[in-house]
Amino acid sequence: MPTTTTSGRTAPWLRLLAAFLVTCCAALGLAAAPAHAAPAPAPAAAPAAACATPQQCLTIKSLGNGRQLDVQNGNTGDGVYVVTNSAPGYHQSWRLNVDTSDYTFTIVNNDTGKCIDLASWFVPVLRQQTCAGQASQRWFLQPAPSGGDAFFIRHAGDNTCLDLLNGAQYDDAWTDQYACNGTANQQWATGFPQAARTLAVDHAAKQCQKDASTCSWAVQSEGPAAPLPRICTSAVWFNNTSGTVQQNFAVTDMSGWSSTLGSTLGSDISAGTPNVFGVKVGTSITFTNVWNGSRTVNNAVTVTVPPQQYGWVTLAEVARKVTGSWTFDAHGIPWTADDTITIPVTSDPNAGPTLYIANTSPTFTTCA
Repeated sequence: MPTTTTSGRTAPWLRLLAAFLVTCCAALGLAAAPAHAAPAPAPAAAPAAACATPQQCLTIKSLGNGRQLDVQNGNTGDGVYVVTNSAPGYHQSWRLNVDTSDYTFTIVNNDTGKCIDLASWFVPVLRQQTCAGQASQRWFLQPAPSGGDAFFIRHAGDNTCLDLLNGAQYDDAWTDQYACNGTANQQWATGFPQAARTLAVDHAAKQCQKDASTCSWAVQSEGPAAPLPRICTSAVWFNNTSGTVQQNFAVTDMSGWSSTLGSTLGSDISAGTPNVFGVKVGTSITFTNVWNGSRTVNNAVTVTVPPQQYGWVTLAEVARKVTGSWTFDAHGIPWTADDTITIPVTSDPNAGPTLYIANTSPTFTTCA
């Protein structure tokens, strides 16, 4: 069972001890090999089925020394140190097992099947350990200020960063956890920057749901009202009788709001107010004629359907696009994500009203 550290960073004396151990072990040729030491050839590639998504088959490269996360000496057992090596290394293929309840993840080696875990009490080096779901094995992503494919890999327990110990510039360099300071030694490339950023946004959004003070919204511009493409919002019903029927159609429960960002924030925005994101956006806009979604008709529309005809309901929505940026981790290392929020309005002198349309026809091809 791995021992979990409780401090927010590796103790300075442990880092000094680690530096001493690195020097001694390198001199003895036991560990932490100098730069000219070459790793063994890479093992066979992971099966294609294991690489169905980017997060299932990735290399994690240090932007501090240009080397990739690896398992020391190719060992497969528990307690083996996590290091950085030049490619192809030993075991440099990793996957992120994501918990969608908060979008933290474990970092699992595809060759050994073990998870990156915190250091032991004596040597401040990250280790691989049998995956057991414990808190010491949970991490999350945060974009680095430099942007692009540069991320902090932060520990979910104390928010420390996965760090290149003492900024080592050779193969077999040890890794540790350390208070985040923004240096290159704590920045890592994932090889899938867009998916990684979405994962970071989803985690940050979950944190904002728990504590609204960790995120904020700033409007940059408000676009003019414009009609959106009509959408079908009900089932299609055929009046197979000889008389006209007043048919009550249940319409899709919706707010009309949408976001261009990740699944967590996007799904909350689509619910409209009063969720935390809708409230932050709603209180920042200058217009007040916001459409109240399907609740304006109590989620139902009555249509007069003639005999032997089809009936259905469509929505003609008029909306304004509001661009702005979210700031996350407001109490730590703040970072931003641009977003465009679509907000429906009740009516506009030029674009017209938002309204439900009752449709009937002897034939039916498409509901829109």
